[in-house]
Amino acid sequence: MKTSIKTIGLLAALAVGLTSPLFSKVPDLTTEAQSVDRKLTYNLGATGLRGWIYTKAANNLDAAQGRTTLASRQILVTHVGAASPADGVVMVDDVILGVDGKPFSDDARKSIAQAIQEAETEAKGGVLKLLVSRGGKSQELALKLTVMGSYSATAPWNCEKSKRILDGAIKVLEKEKMESNWAGPIQGLALLATGKPEYLPKLREFAHGLAKPEIDPDKKPAGPNWGETWQMSYRLLFLCEYFMVSRDQEVLPSIEKSALLLARGQSMYGTFGHGFAALTKDGKFNGSVPPYGPVNMAGLPANLAIVLAKKCGVKHPEIDRAILRAAGFFGYFTDKGAIPYGEHEPWPYHENNGKNSVTAVMFGAIGNKPKETEFFARMATAGFASREYGHTGQGFSYLWSALGAAVGGPETAAGFFRKSSWHLDLVRRSDGSFTYDGGEQYGAGQTHDNTYFGNSSYNGLSPAATYVLTYALPLRKLVITGRDVNSSGWLNKADAAAAVAAGHFDLDREQLTPAKLIAAFDNWSPIVRGWAAQELAARPESKSMVPDLIKLADTGNPHQIQGACEALGLIKTPEALTVLVKQLAHPDRWVRYKAAEAIKAMGGTAKPAIESILKALVATAEPSWPIRWEDPVQIAQGQLAAAVFSGPLREELKKVDPKLRNQAIRAVSTNPDGMARATLEHCFRNQLTEDDVIELAPVILAAVESPSPADTMFNNVIRMAGLKALTKYHFEEGIAAAVGLAKTQGGHGSESRTGEIMKLITGYGSAAKPQIPALRELIASLNAEVTRREFPGGELNERRVGAVEEAIKAIEAAKEHPPLRSVSK
Repeated sequence: MKTSIKTIGLLAALAVGLTSPLFSKVPDLTTEAQSVDRKLTYNLGATGLRGWIYTKAANNLDAAQGRTTLASRQILVTHVGAASPADGVVMVDDVILGVDGKPFSDDARKSIAQAIQEAETEAKGGVLKLLVSRGGKSQELALKLTVMGSYSATAPWNCEKSKRILDGAIKVLEKEKMESNWAGPIQGLALLATGKPEYLPKLREFAHGLAKPEIDPDKKPAGPNWGETWQMSYRLLFLCEYFMVSRDQEVLPSIEKSALLLARGQSMYGTFGHGFAALTKDGKFNGSVPPYGPVNMAGLPANLAIVLAKKCGVKHPEIDRAILRAAGFFGYFTDKGAIPYGEHEPWPYHENNGKNSVTAVMFGAIGNKPKETEFFARMATAGFASREYGHTGQGFSYLWSALGAAVGGPETAAGFFRKSSWHLDLVRRSDGSFTYDGGEQYGAGQTHDNTYFGNSSYNGLSPAATYVLTYALPLRKLVITGRDVNSSGWLNKADAAAAVAAGHFDLDREQLTPAKLIAAFDNWSPIVRGWAAQELAARPESKSMVPDLIKLADTGNPHQIQGACEALGLIKTPEALTVLVKQLAHPDRWVRYKAAEAIKAMGGTAKPAIESILKALVATAEPSWPIRWEDPVQIAQGQLAAAVFSGPLREELKKVDPKLRNQAIRAVSTNPDGMARATLEHCFRNQLTEDDVIELAPVILAAVESPSPADTMFNNVIRMAGLKALTKYHFEEGIAAAVGLAKTQGGHGSESRTGEIMKLITGYGSAAKPQIPALRELIASLNAEVTRREFPGGELNERRVGAVEEAIKAIEAAKEHPPLRSVSK
């Protein structure tokens, strides 16, 4: 090849227009290779290579939609696997510029993945031609890959290539050691999914080992933090699937006890945290998940395991109630968006690290929830673009995403597979094994000690197990791989295509006319409806469309109203206020949410309607109990609370009738969601006069003493703000409330909050002396937490205990006794 590196770089630049800000910091690896972090690399399929690829998302949407290497046009080779196709051909520090004699004109990572797929076909005979730069000179190198064939149109169904890949991954998996932690059972599930009887003796031994520890579901915990959700859920998942395959009666007692323990560890909302829910005030199971709060990626497998236990024949009313709670909470998000991290509003993309996919599998296993099953199968299918985006990394996305899409049937599975196959082949190695490549939220894998293999797992999760489950879907040997799914609920070809189309609507919308964007308000996907509203609002002609949008927001169907409200909120036109306020009382709760969200987005533009908004906030308040599954944590009212109390509108509260404002405070202070209650912080700290605090004292005291049942991560915000309001005016009840609040402080940030609380108590001077015994009890309980391993201990606990000890000394030495007032007077 005589083409110069400079010419190749110029061709690539002209092809993509590198004047875009996204491309402004892309290094030229032929001259700047020393500036990159060589530990952050991607596997390059079955070539035997790993390489550094420029990774940057232009915005959150690009990150969530997998466009993280969009600007890359080169790949720096950092590792060459011994005895791999690249060994002796490609060298470390080579820069891959393109394939088949042409420079990359698009995302280098996806481009080389597609070139590898093409090279592995019979037509190409396994030959992959790489255009590389070595020592400043370009040359073409040829690698000989194993011929794998092409994916069929129905892959992984009826696909020889998929079968070959599955066979290779099984050979890797069967050699792996299975540990008794949370990840080992997933390896067991993968071996079960193969349907090979020769693995049953090994799986029987593993199952008996998992079933051996004695479990006492009747034993109540000594403190609020107990249980191991991750380990228990995957352990029970494996035991249930193993039992349904083998009918091994020896594991059934463990399945029964484990399922009952999980059912009792579930929260009142059907959620779990990293651990189980605390007991209720009257000592019963199924209270709230204590802070840190709910973690749905932990809780969904736990709920799925409970469902599978019932399929194993476990009968108990608490099992049935747990399934109803899980179906109620997670079913709420049907037609609204992706399952969130915890107990709050939906995630604004089609997938959230595999949570929609697990939800689809769970509803498919429940068997009598067709609407929910279909919706989450669609979301999982449309989530192909979000496959590489996830909190702490993408391991659970890789594990569950194909399984969730397959719940919709072979058509959705094939649609998802077509869009994901480039990545499946990029993470597959030449020996048939797979790698885990991924970082926090998104990004490359990390290599260590200059080895080729990179990340061997995601926190112990075997990549081989992950991809065996994916490629074993057509075998349908397990419930989680589709054995018992009712085929009458499978999506047809057109609906499957519509699910796939939703996944790339964020790009397609740019070419649509305003009329077609409005038509997209009727799309099955709430994400598409939101993207259509955003695109419409960003168009120069959006102002002229306001009258039509207002009419649609007033008279359309619920989907159209939602889309129109969202667009109007982003356009921020005052003319829309009347219809937005009207829809705050709409019978459809998600219309209410979208209207509230629109008002929040309008910010200060909504000031003229502040009194009407406050009245709507008061009118839509509901008791926290009993739970209403149509809106379990009252997210719609919480969104409106955020608009009023934590945005630009909060300054308008000074101008409204204090009685109306205080009514709104009462309403929000009892919202079940800790995040909604937290919106009152600014008001409590900065806007309440002494007279206001006197009037609201019972409400404020209740907010301090009674933490929110949902979204407990944010509990301390309103409780601390309320306590400061009470202690500022020396309410007597504030002393005991402060001690009570201090007793609930555990985990992250508790050492600083404990110090703050102690300062508030010492502000009462000698009036706080009656609480000294309670403070000594507090010290004992803090030290006991460390003993129970509920707190990191060490220096952090010393700071907590030290703050309490200093407070006791100050109170004992205090001479002043400020005049006290009472909440009841």
